[in-house]
Amino acid sequence: MESVYLDELFCLDLAVDYFLLMAAARLCALPYRRGRYLAAAALGGLWNCLGLLSSMGWLLRPVMRLALAVAMTLTAFGGERRLGRCLAAFLAVSALFGGAVYAAGLIKGDPAGPLLHLDMRVLALAFAVCWAGVSLLYRGRAAPRRRILAVTVRRDGRSVALRALEDTGNGLTDPLTGRGALIAEAGALEGLFPPGQASWLRAEPSEAALHLPGARLIPYAGLEGQGRLLLAFLPDDVTVEGRSRDDLLAAVVPGSIGSDGTYDAIL
Repeated sequence: MESVYLDELFCLDLAVDYFLLMAAARLCALPYRRGRYLAAAALGGLWNCLGLLSSMGWLLRPVMRLALAVAMTLTAFGGERRLGRCLAAFLAVSALFGGAVYAAGLIKGDPAGPLLHLDMRVLALAFAVCWAGVSLLYRGRAAPRRRILAVTVRRDGRSVALRALEDTGNGLTDPLTGRGALIAEAGALEGLFPPGQASWLRAEPSEAALHLPGARLIPYAGLEGQGRLLLAFLPDDVTVEGRSRDDLLAAVVPGSIGSDGTYDAIL
C-alpha cells in the first residue's frame, strides 16, 4: 500500500491551488490579491487532506468538490462584481491544469496520479502548459498595454478597494491645488460616506458639493468638447499597488466607467 504524507500533500495542494487562483485572476484581468489567494488555497489543501481520511471521504465526491470550488472562489474573489465569471474562470483553469497534468503524465509514462506521487517534473510541465494557455486567452481578450491597478482609498476611518485602469492620458487635475485625480464610479466610493451622504455621489455635482463636507468641483472637457464639472474630494489616503499617494483627489462619476466590469476607476 502506498503511503501518503498529509503534510507534503497539503503543501503541494496549497501551491497548486494558489497557482490556479493566480491564473484565474489573470484570465479575468483582476489585480492580484495574494493574501486572499493564499487563504483560499489553504482551504483547498485542508479540504483535500481531510477527504483522504476514511471517515471523511465524502468530501471528495464531485458535488462536494464543486462546493469547494465555490468556497474558494468566494474566499479569493469575494467582492468582485462578476463573481460568476471568476468561478467559471477558476473551473476552466482547473480543468486545463488537470488535462495538462494528465498529458504530462502520459509523456513521462506515468499518468496515474502525479499529485500523489509528488512528481515535480510533471507538475512543472503542467504549470507551464496551463500558464501559456491562460496567457494566450488573456492576450486575446485584453486591450493592448492594459494594466489594472489595485487601489485603496481611505476617508474618515472608512476604506474601499478599487480596480483602476492605468491611463497615461488621464490629465484631470484640480486647478486650485494642481493635484491629479483618481476618477471612480459613485457606487465604488459609497462606502467612504455615511448612508445619509452616500446618495449625493450620484446627484448633480454642483448640488452634491453643497451637501458633502470637504467636496469640491473640478472642471473637465466632455467627449463633445463642452466644459463640465466633476464632484471631487480629498481622501485621507490613497494607496496604489501598496504605495501611498498623497497627490491625488478622488473624482466621482455617477455612472459606470468600464464597459466590461473589469475596473471601476481610472488613474
